[in-house]
Amino acid sequence: MISADTGYLLNDDQIADFIVNGYHIVKPSFSKNFHGDVYTALEGLPTNPGDAVNHAVPALDQIYTHPSVVGALSSLLGSDYTMAEHRHCHRNHPGTRSQMWHQDNLNIPMLEDGHGRVPDHVRSVLVMYYPQNVEANMGPTALIPGSHLFTSAPDRNASQGNFRDQIIATVDAGSLLILHYDIWHAGTANTSDKVRYMVKYLFERKSESEDPSWNHDSSQDTRILDRLEKDEAAAVQRSLVSKRNYLRTKMWNNLAGSARLEYEYRDKWAGAWPQPVK
Repeated sequence: MISADTGYLLNDDQIADFIVNGYHIVKPSFSKNFHGDVYTALEGLPTNPGDAVNHAVPALDQIYTHPSVVGALSSLLGSDYTMAEHRHCHRNHPGTRSQMWHQDNLNIPMLEDGHGRVPDHVRSVLVMYYPQNVEANMGPTALIPGSHLFTSAPDRNASQGNFRDQIIATVDAGSLLILHYDIWHAGTANTSDKVRYMVKYLFERKSESEDPSWNHDSSQDTRILDRLEKDEAAAVQRSLVSKRNYLRTKMWNNLAGSARLEYEYRDKWAGAWPQPVK
């Protein structure tokens, strides 16, 4: 695995952002024509190569090994993370209809060998690369921020349309969208006259964290814990707020190892009754 340049590692706030929202965007720097050449190469493929897309378009490996991408992945998965065998090219042509909301993770329970689903950890991330500008009418990826924390959401979510707090990933050419594997997302309808490509790789954690693998500053712990308890992503019902905050802090602690935060239960609802609205 490529060693991460410390100058590209994430900081505490970026890790907190990922825990709160479930995604992070990276835009590595390449030459002016690089992404256009990748788009042209994808356009020239006679069929979808599936997992072999990186062999069909070798330039893709340069993207996923760029220092800014390696730094982000090392921060989230540890420096010894691995690239999974699965990768895929999504071709969203004009007239493509919206996908249903879904999670790519199979929600497999934790197994004795340590593999499987852990809802309060970051074991796997999807990394989606867009070789062209993605405008609102080109079928951008839609996300529900914070939905990765509630992996038991019923499948009926899949039949819903728009959510109030959804995010539409309109991004510049060359952007990569790093997603927690449990986040609810969907490709939207392409009503433009342009083909939108997205190439997806999967990366996995190999070992548990003993220390933070990002640029950590322990003097910020109190402020970060406050963020994990107060920052909003998608709105949740009041009874789920404590569960959400607990899962956020536990995810941080699973990532941080020795730099864990102390989470103590306290009754946040005791006190004066809310006043009626006049």
